[in-house]
Amino acid sequence: MREFLINNEPVIVFAHGLMFFALGFAVWLQRRRATRLTLTSSLIWLAGFAFVEALAVWGYAFVPIQQMNLGADGAEAVDFLYVLRALIQVLAFVFLLQFGLRLAGLSRPALRWLTALSIATAVGIVGGMALAAGSLEWGIVEWEESVAAAARYSILLPATVLSAVGLWRQRGDLAAAGMPGIKPYAAAAAAVLGVYAVFAGLIVDPAPWAPGGPLNQDGWFADGLLLTVVRGCIGLALCVLAVKLLEIFEVEAKQRLEALDRARAVAEERARFGRDLHDGTIQSIYAAGLRLEAVALQAGDPAVRQEVRQVVESLNGAIGGIRTYIAALRQPPETPASLTEVLRELTAVFSRETGLDARYVATGVESCGPLPDEVGQHLTQILREALANAARHAGRCQVLVVLDLAPDELDLTITDDGAGPAPVPDGHSGQGLRNMRERARRLGGRLTVRPAEGGGTTVALAVPLDSDLPEPETADLALRMGVPS
Repeated sequence: MREFLINNEPVIVFAHGLMFFALGFAVWLQRRRATRLTLTSSLIWLAGFAFVEALAVWGYAFVPIQQMNLGADGAEAVDFLYVLRALIQVLAFVFLLQFGLRLAGLSRPALRWLTALSIATAVGIVGGMALAAGSLEWGIVEWEESVAAAARYSILLPATVLSAVGLWRQRGDLAAAGMPGIKPYAAAAAAVLGVYAVFAGLIVDPAPWAPGGPLNQDGWFADGLLLTVVRGCIGLALCVLAVKLLEIFEVEAKQRLEALDRARAVAEERARFGRDLHDGTIQSIYAAGLRLEAVALQAGDPAVRQEVRQVVESLNGAIGGIRTYIAALRQPPETPASLTEVLRELTAVFSRETGLDARYVATGVESCGPLPDEVGQHLTQILREALANAARHAGRCQVLVVLDLAPDELDLTITDDGAGPAPVPDGHSGQGLRNMRERARRLGGRLTVRPAEGGGTTVALAVPLDSDLPEPETADLALRMGVPS
């Protein structure tokens, strides 16, 4: 069996790379689909890993062929191909780590810091092994093997573990988004990534310094399957599961159409209600006021006339209130600028009424994506509750409110430097915190409460936004249904 596999190793390596290329291509086709879930918005990094990993794997078939074709005269070109293959391999691992970091739901500063750390680690591996090669007199092959082994231990292993844990945690978001049928595929993908962590992150290809035994390909596959066969089968499983996970986009498209249909029905009902109030209720009240005015003119007692006119004034006030209500029914959708000003005014009022130093910062207003329905109502209530908690529990403190708008995400962070209570676990929180989390869920986002650096409390809300236009087939379907896209 081993002799057969060795003789057909180029074909096996090609099939191994093809599995990862198919995985990347399947996800890449869906890259412009709008989504509100962290899982699907992060899949583009998995696609990047799969594409680059396919190139690296194919390099193990391509480079030996070029070495035979070029012979001794092409030694420098072959050395360049070895270096290029090593760099591509390390880049693939960095992409997978980015996928895992995004599934972890980290804050943007933490994500940027860890991304920079991963890049620095990759550069350090390449440079460090170059120094080691000079001092230990390694050839280009030993240098590449050392780079690949070090990258698997220091980048790929944590990347696969982090991605597996992140996929497992996404099952809760899938259930909350009304997709319980897709949860098993996320769990299965997490399990497959766990297996990949073992056979690609722990068990490495031979290298000058790599350990032997069970942590080396020769220790497991000396008389059995090649390691590339196992990794290729894992890639095939990931490809199948990724295709099933991509059904999330179809479910979300259906949910968006249903939401648009409901929004249209609500808008039509509001318009009808406003017309009924204007043409029916207001006119009836107005007619009653005219009749009372006539009664006042006919009344002989001045006191009676005065009292009737006061009633007429009350009716006029009621008419004004109804007109204001009708105008509110016709308010246009909220814009990033109007949302920013509402939250700014709320923060300023809080500062004036409590005497606390509350500052407000808004960024990215011009680049913000489309806002969810009723976002202003939910964000103002979340901000009001967070500020009230700071006033009640933090004591004399400074409060910083940051609204960070981006094409694909809205982040609202309220941080105080007081002595607020420590965050309590889910299921044991008070009514106010439960309401805040429920409002975040209705927006398709997530709210967290954690201790702030240096003391105090941070309330962070992250809401994904639809940064892309609907796909053409979705827009056509919406048009046929009479729903604006």
